[in-house]
Amino acid sequence: MNYLLIPTLFGLWAAYVTFVLIQKEDSFLTKRIKNAGKKYKTSSRKFFDNLLEVLRPLTAGNIKNINVKNKIKALLVRVGAPSSEDDILDFENRRLMVVLFVSLFCAVLLTIYKLNQVVLCISCVAIYFAYKYPEIKIKRLINIREKDFLKNFPDAIDMLSVCVEAGLGLDGAVERVGREFQAFSPTIGYEFIRLSQDVQSGLPRGEALNNLTKRIHCKDLQSFVALIVQSETLGTGIAQPLAVYCDTLRSRKKQRIEELVQTSSAKMTIPMILFMLPAMFIVILYPSVIKLLEALKTMH
Repeated sequence: MNYLLIPTLFGLWAAYVTFVLIQKEDSFLTKRIKNAGKKYKTSSRKFFDNLLEVLRPLTAGNIKNINVKNKIKALLVRVGAPSSEDDILDFENRRLMVVLFVSLFCAVLLTIYKLNQVVLCISCVAIYFAYKYPEIKIKRLINIREKDFLKNFPDAIDMLSVCVEAGLGLDGAVERVGREFQAFSPTIGYEFIRLSQDVQSGLPRGEALNNLTKRIHCKDLQSFVALIVQSETLGTGIAQPLAVYCDTLRSRKKQRIEELVQTSSAKMTIPMILFMLPAMFIVILYPSVIKLLEALKTMH
């Protein structure tokens, strides 16, 4: 059965590429699959829901470990998703369902290839990747969110300072900044609007700000929250400290840009050595090598 190994590996690679394409939001392949599978959606949905119910006791036993539970909750909080007990259970339940399907597929391959060592190693890697992929995906989304937040946070605070100096209250200014930033910074828009909604729902402002720092890990945000909490505790105005803090953020942003510019030359060293210098040596030395070979031929 070794002659089937190469087609099987090629099929796994094609399935992985297809899966990656499906993950792209509003892609052409996603629309085609959704349109083609509408009439089967109800029955397949029922099947997967029933399977999730069967796996629920196993999942509940798996998240009894407080470390696993806290880890999943922290990931869901930082990605901006609901993080209640049911949400944690649903996340782990869906992950175990994917692992189950991958394990069954690997078991079929091992049966076909009669416990081939290469297939066994690939199966172990596939099962491990199937279990870790949801965490990897969430961490990637967290990284994207935090980079977007750090990039646009100084501009958001600058606009917040302008709104406060214009006469808006802090809560109204936060909501206004959130609405304005929804178009080009979804993270800033979502987090500021959520902060405003938390305060309007009766949550103390300090607690709402602390929840914001739990969702977004950013030193600039932590110093901003400390500034707001300190001003509220001392009863001082927020406009003047906020204006000073805006200058500090602009200076930090300028320093980060200068740091990136200075480190860009060092980062370009390895690509230049691997790709550009060999091509330059070939172009420069090729005529000399040809002449040397011709001279050696004439000597013989």
